[in-house]
Amino acid sequence: MPIYDFITELLELEDIILKDFSFTDTEIHLSFSLKRKPTVCPCCGFITEQVHDYRPSTIKDLPVMGKQLLLHYNKRRYHCPSCNKHFYEPFHLLPKYCRITTRLAFYSLHMLKNRYSVRNAATFLGISDSTIFRRLKDVRYPKPDRLPTVLSIDEFRGNSGGQKFHAILTDAHNHELFDILPTRSQTDLMLYLNTFKNKKEVRYFITDMNRVYKDLAVQYFPNATIVIDKFHVVRYATWALENVRKRVQKQMLPSKRKYFKRSRRLLLSHRENLNEESLLALEVMLSQSNDLAVAYHLKELFFDFMKSPDRTEAGRRLKFFILAAEASNLPEFNACLTMLRNWSKYILNAFDCPYTNGYTEGTNNAIKVIKRNAFGYRNFRNFRNRIFLALT
Repeated sequence: MPIYDFITELLELEDIILKDFSFTDTEIHLSFSLKRKPTVCPCCGFITEQVHDYRPSTIKDLPVMGKQLLLHYNKRRYHCPSCNKHFYEPFHLLPKYCRITTRLAFYSLHMLKNRYSVRNAATFLGISDSTIFRRLKDVRYPKPDRLPTVLSIDEFRGNSGGQKFHAILTDAHNHELFDILPTRSQTDLMLYLNTFKNKKEVRYFITDMNRVYKDLAVQYFPNATIVIDKFHVVRYATWALENVRKRVQKQMLPSKRKYFKRSRRLLLSHRENLNEESLLALEVMLSQSNDLAVAYHLKELFFDFMKSPDRTEAGRRLKFFILAAEASNLPEFNACLTMLRNWSKYILNAFDCPYTNGYTEGTNNAIKVIKRNAFGYRNFRNFRNRIFLALT
């Protein structure tokens, strides 16, 4: 078998006639031609083999062994005697009006799926940024037809399309991205949800403490249980404890103040997770302030409430925590108490619900990586396509 047969088979170019092969430190050049054969005229369907002329063409293909692969061939133009039209011979690797092969275009999108930045992908493949963006615009991710039975909603900072925040919808049961919306405003969300016909099939609606989302769930999902994710609840207790620590340490000497700040993780950690040495250090810290000791005790009570095995036990522990927090008279826990009074009904639903907002929060972190790698997006459509490419 001639050596060029191995090359054409390796590059999946079996239907070409290889004429020349050369390479430099950075590039590989292949010169070839296509077999002349009867071709169907795209205008009238007449089969012709009459050649009109040849035009030289240079095509970029996938890199080989770290070098750019350039394909050179004289594109054959056929003449149709039936309609007097001229047309190029078909080539399976080259779409119409393109200078890069189909597989190179697809591989550029594959690199975006692996969370490369557009600039890095373009530099590696030897093409321009605008070429990849044109291919990105060709990708279509249409709006879904049906809502999932477990719908989770959140927002993230996008800064594209003139909007500061975008909304993200996920299927919390199947851990799948459902849709990305350009805005989180109540009006736009209402117009979006109003188009779905299976709103009564939604069984769980998982969200954070956002009244807009809660009102939408009440209005559009009559059969859904509204669940406030535990992650957004537990933060209030840790924030209250941190505010007490900051107030207390301001009254200390600089050396002790630095120690309290550097040792704050002892206060925030679960007591059961601390070893004997850490427990001794914790007792020393709590002995410095009665308010700090009370705040730490309230934090542990709140953690006990969050670890409740069911809704009934959670309700009992929640009442006990509220009574203890009210009796402490610590102003730093007022925000936590207000939150619990307003949202306790939906917070308690989380103890009977097997789903959380964890997948949505993880997706938000992945979106932040995509956005940071690209140094931000101005076009929302490109941003949405980029997210779906990487996460679906």
